[in-house]
Amino acid sequence: MNKLKSFSLGLLAILIVGCSIQPSTPEVFDNPASGNSMYPFLYNTGDQLYMSWITSSADGNYSLEFSSYSNDQWSAVNTIASDSTWFVNWADFPSIIADKHGPVAAHWLNKKEGGTYAYDVNIAAFNSNSGDSSKAITPHSDGTPTEHGFVSMIPWDDDSFLAVWLDGRKTDGRSDEDYYNLDYAMTLRGAVINQNGEIEERYIIDESVCDCCQTSLIKSGDTVIVAYRNRTENEIRDIYTSRFDGQQWSNPEAVYNDNWEIGACPVNGPKLAAEDSLVTVAWHTAAQGTPTAKYAYSTDKGQTFEKPIKLNKGRSLGRVDTEIIDGRIYVSWIEKNNTETKLKVSTFSGQEKLEKTQTIATLDESRKTGFPQMEQLGNNLIFAWTNPDSAQTKIVTKKLNLD
Repeated sequence: MNKLKSFSLGLLAILIVGCSIQPSTPEVFDNPASGNSMYPFLYNTGDQLYMSWITSSADGNYSLEFSSYSNDQWSAVNTIASDSTWFVNWADFPSIIADKHGPVAAHWLNKKEGGTYAYDVNIAAFNSNSGDSSKAITPHSDGTPTEHGFVSMIPWDDDSFLAVWLDGRKTDGRSDEDYYNLDYAMTLRGAVINQNGEIEERYIIDESVCDCCQTSLIKSGDTVIVAYRNRTENEIRDIYTSRFDGQQWSNPEAVYNDNWEIGACPVNGPKLAAEDSLVTVAWHTAAQGTPTAKYAYSTDKGQTFEKPIKLNKGRSLGRVDTEIIDGRIYVSWIEKNNTETKLKVSTFSGQEKLEKTQTIATLDESRKTGFPQMEQLGNNLIFAWTNPDSAQTKIVTKKLNLD
């Protein structure tokens, strides 16, 4: 009887160990970006993973390049545009979007006379038949020497895409004393653009937003959702969303009232993900003086969000991202523990059940690292960021297997 009991207990122990979740180890994932590359952006179409990045040259020129990954290999590197007059910034960086036919659009930023932060958005659309890009357009028509950036884009239908950006036209001529007057606030605007690079419609989404936090754009069914950092008269800067139905944008609403009162931009925007009607949003806040990374989910295409869940154990630096794969939610962020700064990712099942939290890499916490990207590639998560080496910057990519 004792032998049978001992055997049964041993078998049970083996089964428990065998069935437990064993986190995989992040692996190096080679990428085609050369030396002096920086600020990657990842975009997944389901069949292909696209990565865009900036490359700098010794003569002061910058190039926006991209490659796509499928069938276990990267495509040849393509150069979209190149110039010496670009506005290049760790937080406000270029992007590319694509669909099943190939690249749809790419954006970058071009300096103009009038001040350090006077620059325009440049967008090039790709022809789905030829694959050629259009002449770059500027989606805003105000012409003011102010900040225009922090762009997000997403395909809208087979012939057009949607772009949103922070638009500083109301800040033109703003004095230091005027900064706290919301009549001079940064705005959030958008446009529908066709594949020929023509503006079909322009929209004003929010008249008062934080000056330099990233936007995020995602599609859930026939609805597009934008997330961004709002700004109130009391200098509360929390995360808001608005939804686009093809005709108009809904009234902006707070995802959650953190009540983060801050008299300047924290340069830390939200990220969205969607799968069917499930939508997640991740963000950073330092309300009540406590730096925190959070995520919340919605089961009704972003109309309402549940109470947020705290992610970090150390001091959050934000720079978040999120993905949904087969109902499982992944959220990444940077946090600092004592002397180390780490890129972390948490996995949730059932929206709220935390399965595990892993460290992807130890990073340089400086701005030169940029905002780490996270995207799905098959049954893997791909991460990308800038390694700010003293000799030259280089994009680092890692792969986390989800089996």
